[in-house]
Amino acid sequence: MSDSTSLLSIRAKATPGPAPSGSGRGLFATADIRNCENILHIQSPFVAVLDTARLDDTCSGCFGKRQLASGPDYEIALKACTGCQVVKYCDKTCQAKDWKFAHSRECAIFKNLKPKVLPINARALLRVVLRVQAKKNAYTSGELDLFRTLETHIRDLRDGSDGNDGKTQWERVALTSKAIKTYSGTNIEEEVLSAYGAKLDVNSFNLTNALYDRVGLYLHPYAALINHSCDYNAVAGFDGDELYVTAIRPIAKDEQITISYVDTTYPTRTRQKELRERYFFTCTCSKCSQAEDPEPTGKAAAVARDAFALLESGNAGADLQKLLLMVQALISSKLPKTQQPFVSILDEAIGAQIPDEYHHAFLESAIRFSRIDPTAYPNTSHPIRAVHAWTLAKLTVYISQENPELAIPEFVKGGWQDFLGHGEVTLDYSLLAWTLLAELHTKENEYATVPGFKAIVKKTFMEVHREFMGNGLDPRGLRNDIQREWAKFGKVVTAYWQCVMREEP
Repeated sequence: MSDSTSLLSIRAKATPGPAPSGSGRGLFATADIRNCENILHIQSPFVAVLDTARLDDTCSGCFGKRQLASGPDYEIALKACTGCQVVKYCDKTCQAKDWKFAHSRECAIFKNLKPKVLPINARALLRVVLRVQAKKNAYTSGELDLFRTLETHIRDLRDGSDGNDGKTQWERVALTSKAIKTYSGTNIEEEVLSAYGAKLDVNSFNLTNALYDRVGLYLHPYAALINHSCDYNAVAGFDGDELYVTAIRPIAKDEQITISYVDTTYPTRTRQKELRERYFFTCTCSKCSQAEDPEPTGKAAAVARDAFALLESGNAGADLQKLLLMVQALISSKLPKTQQPFVSILDEAIGAQIPDEYHHAFLESAIRFSRIDPTAYPNTSHPIRAVHAWTLAKLTVYISQENPELAIPEFVKGGWQDFLGHGEVTLDYSLLAWTLLAELHTKENEYATVPGFKAIVKKTFMEVHREFMGNGLDPRGLRNDIQREWAKFGKVVTAYWQCVMREEP
């Protein structure tokens, strides 16, 4: 990079270099990297914006970081920008940060467009354009040089290569560029603006919160150098507007850093299709070279198609009844429970049932934690496994506070006697919660999670631990009780897995 100041907000244990197999450039480890060690930490984005649907419930200054840290008991009431009324903030601190970074240049434009709100890609492009021509807090020359080297794939977009909908994507990019030129009053040529828009489309990350839920779009040209592999050795995570790229296995010096651009729990054919249509390449990693199970046929194939269509709609959790019927259809068709589409359908069902149907969500979260994640995410340091353990912990905390005598639902008791015996079955949810949180907290360096997630876990663990101690109990001295509860929990999971999910124990 030609301007060393562009590296002031970046801490990296990787450097750019030519990638093999015609993959352009990539990032390569400058030293041996340990499992769960941060490879890249970028403190300030090139551009980051919220999804349109998150503008009302997420702070545009900290991207929800302070909201998550405060917890549900101390919910922050967001206040809208008095100028445009489009973006919202936790307080004046978050507002001042965003005003200085970008919003001061876009606020009047947003106000003039009311009641219209620009879509996310247009807001991202507008921020880039306004900061490119800014006199204060502008991009450094190094940042711009690196941004300009990013791939656009304009020819692929225009041609609609590989049978994808590239032409439609290009039409959107071109129309967005035309609109932003008008709104911003920039003298940057429309062709250049279209190239900027294409770079955003091809190189941006899903901006997520500390719990790995998507909230928006993020781009930094240094991070964009990281190439894809379905057999990746690192993961990206966000803590507010800070990006962390973390190893999920040991990485040797000079080894290329790779992340996955797509959800690798999906079948190879699905991953390859998405990679061709959005990123214009074919992955040849070891995972893609493995033989896959044959595709389902007959009724199972029809159910799988319907499930994938529901997931692709982006509204799977909007209709709980429809979602639960899909879960039952997948179970009845005997499609594998540790593969897609069941993995994501179950995720949606758990989220949709919290907190109203928390006893169902608890059981489903328990089998996800115990039976599905070890297969879907075989790497034990994967952040999604930590997040799912956290969800189960939070459910057990909620049950222990709201209904500590909650028994296993009767609708599945009939076939459980072989595992659980006769009579009512209850669990000590408070001990289960303490153990899950203690495990997450004490082994936080064994998960590739961001600091914000670790802080949330620690805070919740300390609250639960203080509650035990306040009642004269120290869980650290209840080893036998904890072992007994986890043995009972294991039997519950086994019974649910076999009798309800219809899988062998």
